[in-house]
Amino acid sequence: MIVNPQAGRRTGLSIAESAARLLQQGGWDVDLQPTATPGHGEELAREGAGAGCDLVVGVGGDGTLSELLNGLLGTGVPCGLVPCGTGNDFARFVGIKENLAEAAEQLLNGQAVAVDLGRLSNPQRHFINTVGVGFDAAVAERINRRKRISRGLMAYLPAVVAEVAGNSFLPARVQVDGRSFADEWLLIAVANGNAYGAGFRIAPKAACDDGLLDVVLVQRMGRLDVLRSLRLVLRGQHEGHPKVRMLRARKVKIETEQPAAALVDGDVRAQTPLEIEVAPGAGLLWK
Repeated sequence: MIVNPQAGRRTGLSIAESAARLLQQGGWDVDLQPTATPGHGEELAREGAGAGCDLVVGVGGDGTLSELLNGLLGTGVPCGLVPCGTGNDFARFVGIKENLAEAAEQLLNGQAVAVDLGRLSNPQRHFINTVGVGFDAAVAERINRRKRISRGLMAYLPAVVAEVAGNSFLPARVQVDGRSFADEWLLIAVANGNAYGAGFRIAPKAACDDGLLDVVLVQRMGRLDVLRSLRLVLRGQHEGHPKVRMLRARKVKIETEQPAAALVDGDVRAQTPLEIEVAPGAGLLWK
């Protein structure tokens, strides 16, 4: 069991200890390992697989799950999750319970399921949920600079409002399975899951077992239209918006004049230019 101590507003270790006790009561042997730095979870997951663990369980959010899946690639060892991140969007998407006792019960009775991953070429890593450039990456940079005093949507709203006020757009060219789209974009999202940012359903029809990534392109728009559109995104009802284009693809390339930050599974981990492709069934999820 690998825990991000900073998750859940720094309650991650306490949650992990409670989860470990529940699993031990169910007859499991549990080795609890806290992460020390970003990226440490990937190393610990790889070590756990090499030590003969049957299952690696993360305690954290989408970022923790992403690190562990990267560490477990090719090992045949599945990855489970006890959600306690800021958003827990991918866990919600695949039906992993957020209640601690229910999540532990799911683990005890779960099974391994193959899921698609996305693959980045620079840096070389996989993602489980989303890659975003533009508005969403800027919001993530804002929220990661401030102390998180809440979870869920309320943790994101101040950063969302501040970014709307800034009214910035990103000139970029996007290639989607060879089709090219050049414009000034509010955001560009490449999704394996259906939501991010604690419930913003950016790709409501996404599936993580269809061998495709969902691509959402949003053209520049005024501040008021952005705020109205955010309400639609929360409901997953933005597909018909005149400024929104939704596509599915196996390969996506994003190019900008200047390097732009890219959000990868809840954390800013990359920058443009980006080359992204789907890796069908590459992840092994326990649920």
